[in-house]
Amino acid sequence: MKSVIVLCGGLSTRMGQDKGSMDYHDKPMVVHVLESLEQVADEVMLVIRNEDQYSKYKNLLLKHAILESSNFKILKDTVKDKGPLGGIYTGISAIHSDKALIVPCDSPFISKELVTQIFEISKNFPDFESYVPIWPDGNMEPLHSIYPANSKEIIDDLLLNDQRNVKALIERLNVKFIEIEEFNLPKESFLNLNSPKDISKLDQGK
Repeated sequence: MKSVIVLCGGLSTRMGQDKGSMDYHDKPMVVHVLESLEQVADEVMLVIRNEDQYSKYKNLLLKHAILESSNFKILKDTVKDKGPLGGIYTGISAIHSDKALIVPCDSPFISKELVTQIFEISKNFPDFESYVPIWPDGNMEPLHSIYPANSKEIIDDLLLNDQRNVKALIERLNVKFIEIEEFNLPKESFLNLNSPKDISKLDQGK
């Protein structure tokens, strides 16, 4: 079973507005993400920050004919103001499988091929707990990675000690690092659009 958790609860301070609901090429970024996922994921958990954001996203998705169902849920953070690690905690508490791929809502170029390939790698190397893409310079993609459902207790411990960095979770797991080149996909598959400058640079390059 392919479970995917989409994180939308960030404050988007660099973008200056909610990133997931921000239009990119005539569609909200989160819609780009969800349309790719619906082709390949068995269940998707969209994690948002609070009730206000929940109402906003529910209405936004309704306009694009994306409705909550047995395999698509919108979840409100169960632990508040704890960053992406708190969102991962909320998501993995709700999935029906033993692991989940985490993706951010501001990654509109994520593809079904990326999702398929990283789950296939996890199937081929079952002795690992987590599967994390890594660039040649050693930088990781912690928000395009698979984490086990049973890491909930580890996350709980990290948050109790006010450790919010996802890399702190990675350090506590048996991880298979996957070279980016192994995916044989466009590098923009892992691209996050964090600011208006990122969008401008991307559009200028096309």
